[in-house]
Formats: sequence, C-alpha cells, structure tokens
Amino acid sequence: MKQKAPILDKLYVALFYLVLIGGWQLFFSFGKIPDYIFPSPAQVAVRLYEIAREGLLWPSLKATLYRMGAGYSIALSIGLAIGLLMGVSHIAHKCAKSLFLGLQTLPTAAWVPISLLIFGLSDKGIYFVIIMSAMPSVAIATADGILQIPPIYIRAARTLGTPAYAMPYRIVLPAALPQIITGVKLGWTLGWHGAVSAELIKSSVGLGYLLYMGRELNDSPQVIAIMVVTILFGLLLDQFVFGVVELKIRKRWGLEKERSE
Repeated sequence: MKQKAPILDKLYVALFYLVLIGGWQLFFSFGKIPDYIFPSPAQVAVRLYEIAREGLLWPSLKATLYRMGAGYSIALSIGLAIGLLMGVSHIAHKCAKSLFLGLQTLPTAAWVPISLLIFGLSDKGIYFVIIMSAMPSVAIATADGILQIPPIYIRAARTLGTPAYAMPYRIVLPAALPQIITGVKLGWTLGWHGAVSAELIKSSVGLGYLLYMGRELNDSPQVIAIMVVTILFGLLLDQFVFGVVELKIRKRWGLEKERSE
C-alpha cells in the first residue's frame, strides 16, 4: 500500500492538469474573448511547435539556462558565505538580516533599471539581476538554519574533539542543510524570475526575449507558450533536482515520515 500512494498522487496531479486544460478549452469555446487575446490550448501548442521548428526555442532556453547557471552559482557562493557569517556573528546577523529582508521583498524586475544604468545592454546586467534576486534568500536561509541548530550538537562535537576550524563544514553546515536547501530553492526561483525579467529588456536571445517579441507582435499564443515552457521547466527542476536533494536530506535527518496506508 505504501508504494501505491505515490502512484495515486501522480494520477491526481495528472487529472488536475487535465481538468485545468479542459476548463481552459471550455472557457475559450464560449467565445466571449477574441482568440488573439485569449488563445485556445491547441493554438498555444501549435505556436510552441512552430517556435521549436523555426529553431528559436532551444537557443533561447539554452541562453537563459547558461545565464542562470552562471549568475546563480555566484549568488549561491556569496549567499552561503554571508549566511555563514550571519549565523556565527550576532552583530553581523542583526545588521545584515534587516537589509536582506528588505532586498527580498523587492520585486525582481526592480533590479533591471539599475542594471541598465550600471552595465548597459549587456549580459553582465542580467547576471547582476540574477545575483541580487537570488542571494538574499540563500543568505537568510543559511543564517536561520545555523541559528536553529540545537546547542547540544556543538557541545557534543567539542566534547568529541572536533577542532574549531573544522566546526563549520563538519557540524554547522550539515546540521543546517534542511533549512539551507529551502533557501536554495527559493533563491533559484527568484533568480529565474530575475533572468527572464532582465531578458525582456536587455537581450536578443532567451526566453524573456521570446516573451518580448510575442508582445511586440501581439502574438498571444507565443506569449502563453513561453510562459508554459517557463513553468514546466521550473516544475521539472523542482521535481528532479531540488526535490530529490531535499527528500534525501530530510530522510537523512529523520524529517520525512514514511507513508502509511
């Protein structure tokens, strides 16, 4: 029975999306909104196929992923380093957390104008938007994860002879991993938003650029098609990358309960 539960969950999810698409088609069939504003699922699927056949989809997706990979790697490194400092220093935590909370509430698109002023129309500006969108969440989650570590872990490590220089990577970071992974996921999501938002203005290739061209040409099927691609990629990434890592860590720390009948 335990093995049937995940299968049933997947069936429920598939049924949900089938109902969602069916409702979309039903609403379109009423004809209350012109199809050039609100296209049908079939029109969106056909336009997505055309974009792929024209050789525009893969280069755009590849460009966005490359920028995201480079920018997010920098954001992750900076966020982990600052979060570690905030977690071990009371003064750093008090000074920096309010700043990062404020930055976290700032819409990702708000970084685009300042990046234009600093870097102009270049990929450096896109990297800047990704870093500034993703880094605060990683830093806050890392600091909170460290501060929530039970003190007995540190005392036990010291009793067992763990040297001070090895404490961060042997005890502190592993114990804070469940909380850090949550921040890493949120940081990726916000960075992804920032990348697409920046590409709307600053790029000639990428998913954001395809959204921009769809808007300029009044091509609503293209706009919705690229939105769907962006959503699907986010879901796949969460399911097969972050989801797998998070599940393993939660099981390792006994935070994931076994399913019962």
